Amino acid sequence: MRMEPARGLRGGEAFAPVAALRQRESVAPLIAALRQHIARIEQSAGQFEAVKGRGLPWTCGLAEVDRHLPAQGLMRAGLHDVSPAAYGDQPAAMGFALALALRRLTDSQERRPLLWCRLAAQEREHGRLYGHGLEGLGLARPRFVTITLKKPQGLLWTMEEALKSGALAVVIGDADAAHADLTVTRRLALAAAAGKSAGLLVFAKADVAASASQTRWRAASIASLSPSHDAAAPGRPAWTIDLTRARGGRPGQWILEWHHAHSGFSLVPGLRGGAVHPWTDQAGPLRPAPGPALRAG
Repeated sequence: MRMEPARGLRGGEAFAPVAALRQRESVAPLIAALRQHIARIEQSAGQFEAVKGRGLPWTCGLAEVDRHLPAQGLMRAGLHDVSPAAYGDQPAAMGFALALALRRLTDSQERRPLLWCRLAAQEREHGRLYGHGLEGLGLARPRFVTITLKKPQGLLWTMEEALKSGALAVVIGDADAAHADLTVTRRLALAAAAGKSAGLLVFAKADVAASASQTRWRAASIASLSPSHDAAAPGRPAWTIDLTRARGGRPGQWILEWHHAHSGFSLVPGLRGGAVHPWTDQAGPLRPAPGPALRAG
C-alpha cells in the first residue's frame, strides 16, 4: 500500500487541534489570575468604603450570618437586592428588606430617613404599606417616607435621584427583572456611592437577572413560633433566608426571626411536627428542637 499525503490541507492546518489545545493551556493560568485579581478588587473596594464612610459597620448582628459577609459588613454606600423564593413570598422579601434597612438605621450616627418607592401594580397585588405594622417592626414614622409610582422606569429614576441626593440613609424600591437589568442596577450602585446611601431592590419574582448588587438575598415565608404563654398568638416575623451572592463573602442559608425591640435577628429553633425543617421528626406535638436551625454554605 502506498501512503499519499493528505490533500486539501494547507501548511500548519493539520496541527490546528494541537495549537488550540496549547492555547487553552496557556490561557487557563491567566483566567485564574484574573479571577483572583477581581476578588481582591471587590474586597479592597469594600474596605476602602468602610474606612472612608462614617458610622458603625452595617451587619446583621448575628455571628452565624455576619461571618458570611465581607469583613467590613454590608456596603453602606452600595446596592443590595432581595427576591422572593416563590410566588407569594414577596411580602416576606419586603419584610426582610425592611429588617436589613432597620439594621442600618440603628447606627446612632445615621440620622437620615428611609424612602420606600412602591409600584402601584405591586400594591394592588400584595397590599399597601401599613404604618402601624411598620412601627411594630421598629420603624419610627418620622424616619419613613413613601411614594407610589405607576411606571417601573419612573420608580428606578426616582431611586437613582434619591440615592444621589445624599439626603437618605436607605432607599427601598420595588423592581422587576425586565427593567432592573445590569445597566440600570450599575447606575443605581454608582448613585448610591455618590450619595453615601444604601439601595435595596425588592424583586417581584424569583427569576431575577444579573445585577450590580453587592449582596443578593432570597427570602421565603415560614410559620412563626408562638410565644410560650399563648400557643394561639402569632409569633415574631420569621423567614428562610438564602444569601446567594456576596462580594468578598460567601453564600449561606438560615432560618431567622426578627426582634423589633432591639432591631436584631436570631436563629429560629427547629420545629417538630411542622414542615419548617424536613429533617425533624414529624410525629408528636409542636415544640422546639434542640440546637439552632442553621444550614450554611
